[in-house]
Amino acid sequence: MDCCHLLPDSVDMGLIMVDGEGRIRLWNRWIEERTGRLASQVCGVTLAEAFGPHVDPRIALVVREALDFGWSARLSHALHPMPLPLYPPGGGQVERMKQSIDITPVQGEGGPRCLLQVRDVTETVRREALLKQQSRQLRLDLLRLSQAQVELQRSEMRFRELARQAPAGLFEADAEACCTFLNERCEQILGHSLENVAGTPWINLLPVSEQARVRAIWCLAVASATRFAEEFRYVGPDGESRWIRAEAGPQRDGNDRISGFVGTLLDVTEFHERATRNEFRANHDGLTSLLNRDRFERHLRAAISGAREVADRMALLFIDLNDFKGINDTHGHHAGDTVLKTIAARVRRVLRSEDIVARYGGDEFAVLLNGTGDPETLDAILFKLHQAVGLPINLGHCHVRVGCAIGVSIYPDHGSDPLSLLTHADKAMYAAKRARYAKNDPIAHPSAQI
Repeated sequence: MDCCHLLPDSVDMGLIMVDGEGRIRLWNRWIEERTGRLASQVCGVTLAEAFGPHVDPRIALVVREALDFGWSARLSHALHPMPLPLYPPGGGQVERMKQSIDITPVQGEGGPRCLLQVRDVTETVRREALLKQQSRQLRLDLLRLSQAQVELQRSEMRFRELARQAPAGLFEADAEACCTFLNERCEQILGHSLENVAGTPWINLLPVSEQARVRAIWCLAVASATRFAEEFRYVGPDGESRWIRAEAGPQRDGNDRISGFVGTLLDVTEFHERATRNEFRANHDGLTSLLNRDRFERHLRAAISGAREVADRMALLFIDLNDFKGINDTHGHHAGDTVLKTIAARVRRVLRSEDIVARYGGDEFAVLLNGTGDPETLDAILFKLHQAVGLPINLGHCHVRVGCAIGVSIYPDHGSDPLSLLTHADKAMYAAKRARYAKNDPIAHPSAQI
């Protein structure tokens, strides 16, 4: 890749491309201006060699995960404010820029690569600090107004009306997390009024499984005088479960000690459900709800690593349906979908809960059997699979039957890496299919190990 390509130099962000060996292949002008190093000086070296010892070690970790596993990541400025030694152009190397970095895996002709997109969020952080300063000043103003009873009453009425109309839940709590104020929206989210929870830490309202984790984060915020921000599951008095995000800033008394927190509660259930649905779609087949090919191969790699550590055996099965195309051609694709969904459910029911099943593509399924490699157990499983697949399938207007060919590969007998096992199982499956055709048996259920 040309490090001086026009397009990378025209964007207002830093771009760094790293190849599968961890060497830099792209270093755009934005990065040059903030590091003082030209692309010609760093192309072909590693990030550690380009930036020296001042680079955050988390960068190397997420880059390696992107190259090895195809995982994307984001280093937010809130958690990792300055991971790379970057400085404002022309400002001298006095203070690093605040950064947000997106790490994205990229597939190229030369194999897997990793793209780092670096953004300058210094101004955003500055504005946040300014907002906090203004908030602190507002509190001082309110303290001065409290000296006058009339002004205090007017200010309190004004604040309560604004809080009542706020779309987010607003709350105030002391350092022990006991609420001293809840606006109307906050009471709706919690399902409790202030009178019901006064004197009790709001953390006690959470499910027992969430309390220890959230309380530890709250205590840390109190001890370090930092902002509290966390998402947690909440079950209201009506039994409805939802996800809530709480954010609160520390408040200080006249002795500059933490007296409590003022913050917001937001119901983020819809966001969590959407994220869950998106994650499911990304990892599962849309028709059968089984794992998709990519997710199955990730499980296979992990299973091989686990089996290698404990010297265990496992089996990989490739299942290919017989005469599926004929059903599609005769009864239509809707009938074919019904067959695939029915077979997927039958295969899932035959296997153990810890076994992994995926729709590998078309009318092919893949099965990973952990801790199963002896012939007797395999034969029993194969027999059950053939029996389940071969049962009649109701299409509404008629019943159809399909058989299947199953290819088997065993770790470590037939390979010690995913490609070897997949290739062996695929060949074994086609060998079983050819054996079925040689017998001219339309409903035969062959399986083979080669």
